[in-house]
This record gives sequence, C-alpha cells and structure tokens, in this order.
Amino acid sequence: MQSADVVNQLGAWSSGKGPLQQKLARALTHAIRAGSIQTGIRLPSERALAQALSLSRTTVVGAYDSLRDGGWLESRSGSGTWVSACSPVVAAARSAAHAGALAASPLFGLLSNRDGGDLLDFALGSPLPLTGLPADLFHLPADEYSALLRDRLYYPLGLPPLRQALAAYYTAMGVPTRPEHILVTNGAQQGIALSAALYLQRGDTALVEDPTYFGALDAFRAAGARLSGLPVEAAGVIPAVLRDRISATAARLVYLTPTYQNPTGAVMPRAARKEAARIAAELGVPLIDDGTLAELVLDSPPPPPIAAFDPEAPVVTIGSLSKLLWPGLRIGWIRAPEPIVGRLARLKSATDLASPLLTQALAVRLLASLAAARELRRRELRPRRELLAALIAQYLPDWTFRRPAGGLFLWTKLPSGDAREFAQTSLRHGVVVLPGPVMSASDRYTAYLRLPFLAEPATLRIGVRRLAAAWRDYRSTVGEPARRQSVTLV
Repeated sequence: MQSADVVNQLGAWSSGKGPLQQKLARALTHAIRAGSIQTGIRLPSERALAQALSLSRTTVVGAYDSLRDGGWLESRSGSGTWVSACSPVVAAARSAAHAGALAASPLFGLLSNRDGGDLLDFALGSPLPLTGLPADLFHLPADEYSALLRDRLYYPLGLPPLRQALAAYYTAMGVPTRPEHILVTNGAQQGIALSAALYLQRGDTALVEDPTYFGALDAFRAAGARLSGLPVEAAGVIPAVLRDRISATAARLVYLTPTYQNPTGAVMPRAARKEAARIAAELGVPLIDDGTLAELVLDSPPPPPIAAFDPEAPVVTIGSLSKLLWPGLRIGWIRAPEPIVGRLARLKSATDLASPLLTQALAVRLLASLAAARELRRRELRPRRELLAALIAQYLPDWTFRRPAGGLFLWTKLPSGDAREFAQTSLRHGVVVLPGPVMSASDRYTAYLRLPFLAEPATLRIGVRRLAAAWRDYRSTVGEPARRQSVTLV
C-alpha cells in the first residue's frame, strides 16, 4: 500500500489533544477495523509514511510498535510491516472489507471525517445556506403541501412543474429545451454517477480535465473506467487537444467543467464551446458539461452552456442548486436530448425510484427567484475572494494564484515542497486543506492547493494565519526541499 493511499484513509487524524504517536496509532487502528486499510497488505516503511505525513520517523516507529504490540500489525523479516491477517484482533476487519473502495474515496473521507473540534475547513466547497431571500420561498402553501402528501406517484423523471421550470431556465440561456429534456437528480453528483453508469463499462476510457472535480473522478473510477487527462489551460480545455485525445484514447465519455472550472476557475470561451459541441456531434462521443458552479458569477457573465451550440448533440448538461442556495437541498438535474434522458431515468429509477417531492416543489419556487439569489451570493462571495487573495499576499507572499471570475476557489501554487506533505502540517495547525493530487487523475499538481473563499471573513483571517504558521513549520522541518515535480500555473 502506498503512503498516499494510507494518508487518504486517515482523514483529520492529527486534530484534537494528545501525543501525535497515540493519535496516529488510533487512526491506523480505526482504518484497519473499518476495512479501509485491509488485512494482509504491507504498509509503507516508517520513513516513507513519516515523509508523507510530515512527521519525524520516531513518531511513526512508535505508532507501528504500538500496533504490533496490540496484534494489529506484524513484521516479516526482510519484507517490512504488514496488517495481520491471522490475529483475532483484526478478524472483524475482514467483514468490513467491502467498504474499502468507498473509504478510499477522498470525497467520502472529506464528508465523513469532520469531528476535528477546532479544525477550520479549507477543503470542501460547501457554502452555508443563502440568506436574504424571502422566507416564504422555503415554505409551501397549505394546499400545495396537502396535494403532495396525497400524491401516490413517484415521478421518476422529476416533478412536472420543476421540469417545466428547468426547461424554461435553459431556454432563456439559449438552449431550446422541453420538459422531456430534463431529468431531476439528487444533486449534481448523482447526475455524474448516472452518466458514468450509462456510458462506461469496466476498462473504458473517460477523458477528464486535469485537474478536475474529485467527485467526478470517484464516480468514473467506481464505474471501472480508465482515466485519461486533458490539460487545463488559462482558457480551459483546448478543443484541438480534445479532438486529438478522443481519437488517441478511443474515449467513451468526456467530462468538462467549462464554467469556473473546478479547481482552476478557468472559463472556456464561446468559440471553444461551439467547437466542443461540434466534436461531440461529429465523433458521437457523449460530453458532460458540469455547470454546478456556473451560477456563481462574480465578475462578467460566462458564455452559455455547450449544448447551446447544438442542442441535439450528445451533450449531458448537469446543474444544481447546491452551491447557489443550499447543499442540503440536494436538487440537481440533467439536460440532454430526450433519448438520453430516458435511458438515464431508467437507471435512476432502478436505484432510488425518484427524488423527494417536497424538496422538488421548493425548488420550483426558488428557481423563480434565481436572479435575486445570484446577486445575493455574489455580494457574499466577491468580498471574500478579495479578502482571501489579500491575506495570502500579506501572509504567504510566495504563494501564487489567478483570481477567478466566478466559482468558489483559488487554485494556489506553493513555491516548493509537496502539497500532500504540507497538508499534514496544516492539519496539525488546525486547517484542513485539499492538495492538488486529489484532483488529478494522474496524481499531478503536487505543488498546488485548492483554497475556497467560502468562510466568514473572521474565519478566513484565522485560517490564513494558521496556514502561514504551518508553512513556516513545514519549511523549517524539511528545509529547502529537493527538486519535485512541478507544473505550469493555470
């Protein structure tokens, strides 16, 4: 098992009180018990894990010794340290081994390992619920509420009024759309997973931006796909490169986030979107346009979705209310040609029958106030973007980034070192950060962090000061790191 794989299972292991050695031993024990570190595998050497966790080797040696004494680990002469496959202490882990694939997901780890006390979250891109909209938008009239309670239908494609509202939403953006082109999903993540299930079989190639949204990488890997990267430039993916890569890899699916690309913030120009639609239509390769962040406009508005340039091309446009309004609403959708929607709907109904009716009914009301919601979120996020940029310039002047025109993140480059190692130092200073390789299908971007500007101003100030202290600590611990892999700032 590689050091990076072990680190992914440990979550926020170093938060809270107590010696690091004890906390590391507890975290390893929990991972073995849960099955995310499975029995019978070899762990990294003490030196390798110490480097990955930005710890002294002595700390890791002590943690390993503790687990050996407890029967969790065993040493094999000449071949290192292994998770015991025979000890009764770890027998229970075998029954939980089926959770290993899920627990290996960075997304699952970030969502589930959140009990770190004073930890500040500079990793997830989950905004707090939007405030300032009229309160009655979040309440259904009594007659509508009663009618939904009496409704015995599931509506596997989505509540009809919501599909009509979404059709009007896309038509207004220049994408002619009927309700038959809409499938309501439980958030954008379900839309990505359904698309992966529809188009990918084990061993198929999916072309993904590099870097990209790690939840999409999870979904494609869960489908058994091979991932091949598309470089993200200052203006997103270049269409000529997209065409060449489809031909070279025989890709079965393409995944793009052309509007406020996650994590770089890049925006694909109008002409490039038109060419991407043409490529999808000519080559017959389905293309996902993930517009989850598209409503978070901070400066000038972006071009319309890719489907606007060929509404009948095999383009699956994914949207969501999570980032604009509230992640807990769990309302997302797919806009695609009608035959594709029908196939996706059959897959969805096989997993959950349909999405909840009450939240869909609320979404209809909220969509009617979308313009007001955009402006409220812009007024909230734009000053925070400027504040985070100013704080980094003040406290971490050797870190570099581009200021995005929308979205939620600064894609920030460290001047040296490995972001994965720094993330462990940052964790001990009370800040969870997301290192670049988590967002790369090829494990690149080791010099990058994705930093959200979502938190309250006071939290941003505290967080950056902690990051600055962690950076001083990290630099003093490793000295001037040896030359490491680096990539061009995008």
